[in-house]
Amino acid sequence: MSWRNVPPRKLITATLSVCAFLFLIHFVTQGPRTPTQIQHKFASRGLAQPERQNTVKREFLHAWTGYQDHAWMADGLLPLSGGKKHQFCGWSATLVDALDSLIILGLDEEFDEALNATLTIDFAESVENCDVNLFESTIRYLGGLMAAYDLSNDARILPKLIELGDMLHSAFDTPNGMPCTMCKLATKGAVVESSENAALADIGSLYLEFARLSQVTGDDKYMRTVDRLSDVFARSQNDSSIPGLWPENLGPRLVDGPQGYDFARKSSRYGLGAMSDSAYEYLVKAHLLVGETRSVYRTMWDLASRQIKRYLLFRALIPGANETDALFPGIASRSLGSAQTLLETRTEHLACFAGGMFAMASRIFNNPDDFEVGEQITNGCVWAYQNSPSGIMPETLTLLPCSVNDGLQCDWDDSYWGVQSNRPENCMNGYCQSSRYPPGFLQVKDPSYKLRPEAIESVFVMWRMTGDEYWREVGWEMFQSIIEHTRSPFGHAALLSTMEVYQRDTYERGLMVRKVLARQTDDMESFWFAETLKYFYLLFSDPSLISLDEWVLNTEAHPFRLTRGIRGF
Repeated sequence: MSWRNVPPRKLITATLSVCAFLFLIHFVTQGPRTPTQIQHKFASRGLAQPERQNTVKREFLHAWTGYQDHAWMADGLLPLSGGKKHQFCGWSATLVDALDSLIILGLDEEFDEALNATLTIDFAESVENCDVNLFESTIRYLGGLMAAYDLSNDARILPKLIELGDMLHSAFDTPNGMPCTMCKLATKGAVVESSENAALADIGSLYLEFARLSQVTGDDKYMRTVDRLSDVFARSQNDSSIPGLWPENLGPRLVDGPQGYDFARKSSRYGLGAMSDSAYEYLVKAHLLVGETRSVYRTMWDLASRQIKRYLLFRALIPGANETDALFPGIASRSLGSAQTLLETRTEHLACFAGGMFAMASRIFNNPDDFEVGEQITNGCVWAYQNSPSGIMPETLTLLPCSVNDGLQCDWDDSYWGVQSNRPENCMNGYCQSSRYPPGFLQVKDPSYKLRPEAIESVFVMWRMTGDEYWREVGWEMFQSIIEHTRSPFGHAALLSTMEVYQRDTYERGLMVRKVLARQTDDMESFWFAETLKYFYLLFSDPSLISLDEWVLNTEAHPFRLTRGIRGF
């Protein structure tokens, strides 16, 4: 089945735009550097830290060998049992997600083997005729193939990239042009309807991959499709209960409804964590990829960033920091028509990406104040790492808010903390968390660690933008804690709780030893290879490797090449 032969229900004739693009392809020189300098101006090269790089590489190879030996071509490895899992239609998610990491780490033989296997994947076939997750398939598979193509220039990848891109593009073949986020796209003749409900991130994080696909193929149909999607976001940005922000849940079928853009009124919750995160990230990165040819992204970011700072960020009463050191993203709620906004001071590991997002936006949009915001968000996540029993931030934690402007206590005080943390409203399930967890952790609803990359992502961005060695030292501490607790017989395992450690047996250099460690669970997501270990490796590499002035990383840390002149159509 070829998705290129499936006529979309609503196809706008674009002959002139295609001709214009081909003209640009032929006559405009593609320079590798974006006009905006994001990275710090490092004095010299040779700033890599080889010993730390090699340590990261050894851990990568430990997990990769486990995948090769026990789960090859499966979506994922079960790192405790040595089993395998099929998570995303059985299209070898870990294999595709790791392609560019293999190149970046200089693992040429492993890359050749992985690429040859990838080229055998038939995206027309799926495990048990599964529903295709548009968001995950776009950022992991399409993003992974795109980065491998941009980094290797291997012509064999392009047909596979187009094959997958056309299949995923068919998710937009709906009556109103809005995508179906979970559909049987691999089923011939399947009827596709836009989703009734969709997470903000699921439809707000598709632009980079499809826009870059248009850039490398010369076919502007992908970019036109996501341009229309972006237009919907722009028109609806002020229709939500907090104008300027989009809620966690949207209604794609309501775009053409009698009330206009009601699709931004499906929910009254707003955040930067699960459900929302990368939709805001892509406002910044889409502008970086296509430049001023699409001014809509800067316009949306200007409004969204003001509202994020006003409604979603808070300061917390934490030891070891004053009120200007750290910011944390929370979750806001406001009913439509209400003037009252409620802020839940629960922050998520997923939201730690916002530190790097604000820092990069400060350079891209020339707003120095946003750099301080990004630095403070990163500081908050680093604090959560450094103060947990395992040295790893939990999936979610609740903090005691403080604000000088509101007259609340902000300087750390043991007595004040003792009183506030034991108030009934600050206890969970009858237990006051202050008696179980270190000072500053009010509640920990989800103490797990899923091998997530968001905190080290922001630490990496801070290092590349400042050149301050402090960030490398912080990142090294994080890496050591993560490896200490997650290393398993076949790879690295997610943790049940970062907030409790126990004595358990583990292998160290071939010997069984007893150590105080967190409990593991039999799961290792593909983003462990694609993001977490990649960011650690890049942190200790020379800053010329995947320079932020020459590449833009998608939300799965897949680098797309920035090109001058063909950034937009």
